[in-house]
Amino acid sequence: MPVAAGAGAMTMVALCFANGLQGGASQTFAQVTEALKHTYHVNDATLGVVPFGVSLAGNIGAVPVAVLCARQKRTTVLAGMFVLWGILMAMAGLAPAFSLFGLASAGFVLFALFRIASALLEATDPAALPLIGDWWPAEQRAKRISIFNTFSAVGTIVGLIGAGVLVDTVGWRPAFVMWLPLALIGAALIRSRQEPERGAQDAAFAERLEEEAEGEERLKVIELIEGEAVDVAPAATAEVTGTKWDVVRTIAGIRSWRVAAIGIAITGLMGTGIMNWGLAYFKRTFGLSGTQAGALAPVLGLGAFAGVLGGGYLADLLLRRGMLRARLYVTAAGYAGAGAVYMLAFATTKLWVAAPLLAVASGLSTIALGPSFALLMDVTPAPLRSQASAALNVLQASGALGPLLIGILSSAFGENLRLALLCVSPFYLIGAVVVFAARTTFVEEVAAVVAEAKKRTA
Repeated sequence: MPVAAGAGAMTMVALCFANGLQGGASQTFAQVTEALKHTYHVNDATLGVVPFGVSLAGNIGAVPVAVLCARQKRTTVLAGMFVLWGILMAMAGLAPAFSLFGLASAGFVLFALFRIASALLEATDPAALPLIGDWWPAEQRAKRISIFNTFSAVGTIVGLIGAGVLVDTVGWRPAFVMWLPLALIGAALIRSRQEPERGAQDAAFAERLEEEAEGEERLKVIELIEGEAVDVAPAATAEVTGTKWDVVRTIAGIRSWRVAAIGIAITGLMGTGIMNWGLAYFKRTFGLSGTQAGALAPVLGLGAFAGVLGGGYLADLLLRRGMLRARLYVTAAGYAGAGAVYMLAFATTKLWVAAPLLAVASGLSTIALGPSFALLMDVTPAPLRSQASAALNVLQASGALGPLLIGILSSAFGENLRLALLCVSPFYLIGAVVVFAARTTFVEEVAAVVAEAKKRTA
């Protein structure tokens, strides 16, 4: 099966900047929370407004990005986003501490505005994920997304460790400014990549899908793929057709996508929360410094690294062995396991117990990354993937409530982040149940996507 031109190692490196910068920025904020409280004289509840706004803006920002991706080269869109993002991050780091009209924390308002504005440009999924779907074969989709997320973790590690060292040595501001030159490098790399044809890889998956389906389901798959009058996605006959609401209705009408996306969004309440408050939890619960908390990165990162990379490989391996719902099952199992282990971790006050449990929980939650995004692309027609990714981002905007909820609960419990995180952990279990419910229509809707791709690329 041919791979689109330009889909080599450097293509993956260029794509990794999309999530790498975003993950690094999140961990930078997590590392400097205590310094921000000291600089701007704010409490946890007030500080929680920033990750809330960042998460909300990062998800809502996907809508205009999807519109651009439907009309322009996705590589060009990503390059422009990187440049603007880097500028805004640097401006956030340079926001002064001052009072205005009696508001002692006016400087914090300025910091929050720049950081939240930069998050609008972190909505890279509508460009990056469909590019992966079009650059590499459908059978490798979960694996490639896992590789993408694994190497993107470099940015997260840089933000985690680098910011910790900077905060403890020269202050928190350089931890934000350092992202500007990295963003410019990312922009240059992605701009140099070639744009792949949309949907060709799905059309090439037709034969394998027909072979692997069984029983009555196989008959339905063949009927969809080989039928003469396939009308799978009325709004997908061109890059953009009809009104925006036609596109939204078409995406929402895909049951497997709708159910799985809701389940994924539910897990974001805890996922976004632990991302923003995890380091502060270690510092406050166990009395660690920024450098000491950053030193735990190898312990926690080992589980996350194994989960991110292994989840995609596992799902695609099971797919090659004939389990057509493998990506869905791996996603649900990862979420369920993560929820259970997170609850155990936050139930203890011993570091030597909590740290290994959190490493395991992190690994289980990240197992779902590659398979979850792949399964949503599997059931979405190629011309609508940017818009579908934006729709998922809008749903995931609910995850912005996670950091805010944790901040409020922490203040209610006397600034006790451990108890707040324990209360929010079960959202992973709920999400797992919802994702699992998408299994009933998954294969039929994958066949519908393949049929649409064959019809359009013929």
